[in-house]
Amino acid sequence: MIVYYVVIYNFAVLLKKKDLKRVMSLKSKIQSIKLNWVLVMCLMMVCISTTSWAITAPEHPTIYSAALDDPSFPSDTVDAQLSALSAEAWIMIDAETGTLLSSKNPDKRMYPASLTKMMTCILACESGRLSEIVTISAAAAATECGNVRKGEKYVLRDLLYRAMLPSDNGAAHAIGEFLAAPDSVPFADLMNKKAKELGMNNTHFVNAHGLPNENHYSTARDMMTLQQYCMKNKDFAEIVSNPTRDITTTTGKAIHLKSTNRLFGRYDGCIGVKTGTTRAAGGCLASAVVRDGVKIYLVLLKCKPARQRTDESIVLYDKGFEMMKTIAAKKKKQQREKRGNVPRPKKNVYNHQEVPTPKKK
Repeated sequence: MIVYYVVIYNFAVLLKKKDLKRVMSLKSKIQSIKLNWVLVMCLMMVCISTTSWAITAPEHPTIYSAALDDPSFPSDTVDAQLSALSAEAWIMIDAETGTLLSSKNPDKRMYPASLTKMMTCILACESGRLSEIVTISAAAAATECGNVRKGEKYVLRDLLYRAMLPSDNGAAHAIGEFLAAPDSVPFADLMNKKAKELGMNNTHFVNAHGLPNENHYSTARDMMTLQQYCMKNKDFAEIVSNPTRDITTTTGKAIHLKSTNRLFGRYDGCIGVKTGTTRAAGGCLASAVVRDGVKIYLVLLKCKPARQRTDESIVLYDKGFEMMKTIAAKKKKQQREKRGNVPRPKKNVYNHQEVPTPKKK
């Protein structure tokens, strides 16, 4: 661009001197520079546009036909229905085998909101201190969206119910303080250490409750890794499986807790696990459902409005169990084919003795 203006200036000087020959030469150069500059600008706009599309283009919901391998399954219909969901990311798996059933943006970094509390809870469950007493600090009592009071005392197990069912941020903060105290390190360091051990490579925690922070993030896939690990712990699984729970402080104050997970009572077989909601994160839900011996795990992130997380989870579970039926039928068919469809021996209708099957000549 600077070269262009220099040429224009020289053009004006020569025109003043009436050097027509050199003026015509410069005129052709100006036209050439002008044309080249326009071409460069056009190319830059195309590159920027293409790059922008590549970055922002959303990943379409995917049904994993590799798991199904059945052309009769209406995958096109499922994709169309899932595309209508508001959730920005999700991942759904067969809990027993880990088979991936469906996903959308599973590796996109997002705010996990109170799904963070799964990590807080599992660290508490593994601490061996569930029967110890936790005193609520001023900082915990002042935590946003918390209902604990300064000076209250809880058995750690009961405080976990308060953190996990009604999603009390103050309770989660108090648990973090309690667990970090012996090591004199920030609780987030313990969380991140565990996340690294589990292979949650796209996750970083800065607090125990999940309130928004630009350095507090995860992905649907990492949250699923955490959920799979947590649900293997009996204490964790028992805590999150309760739609309601009555607890008391150490002074005998009775508190009735109700889970924010609306799948309880709406979807048969729900066994947990954790909700999450902030303005930045939208509606989030990590959940687990068991039906007819089949267990499915689902992590859903950023539904808008937040209340849609329940309805959209139900849509995904319906499809997931339909897929699992297809997978089961396929396995039975493969087993029959493996046996070679050998006919069973026939029975004599008169004396109920087995009649050997005639051998082929």
